[in-house]
Amino acid sequence: MGIPNDILHARLAFLSHFPHNQRATATNFLLQAIRAGCNEPNQVVGYALETACRRCHLEAAQTLLLLSELDFEALLAGARWALWWESLPPAEKHRIRAEREDEAITQWRAKQPPTARQLRYLHSLGYRGPTPANRLEASRLIDELVKGVSRV
Repeated sequence: MGIPNDILHARLAFLSHFPHNQRATATNFLLQAIRAGCNEPNQVVGYALETACRRCHLEAAQTLLLLSELDFEALLAGARWALWWESLPPAEKHRIRAEREDEAITQWRAKQPPTARQLRYLHSLGYRGPTPANRLEASRLIDELVKGVSRV
């Protein structure tokens, strides 16, 4: 089970308002509200905004407070995501985190040139085809060659 589309869109609607370096803090404002006993989106938002007022020295708190004026629906969407997330068993949270981490690593590797070490290893495996475009492609070629599915 992945993240349901409506929940994924709610999460993205909320997070899109925050720079990457503020997203964890902004999310924690919502999660803290739920852990404090809030169980409805409006309650979660209210608690998170109260907390943000007390911690207004944080950039994420300032952005959260501004978001309450500019796009309250995005705050509610974030609260719906946080309520869903906190309802999951720990094993499911771990599985989703691992899945998202794998996706992020794959995307990053697809943007990086192959390493000299990968290229040397491909050569030592007998690969004589075109140079792989990125680390991901090089890694997949190495896996194929090691498993014996040769594309030499």
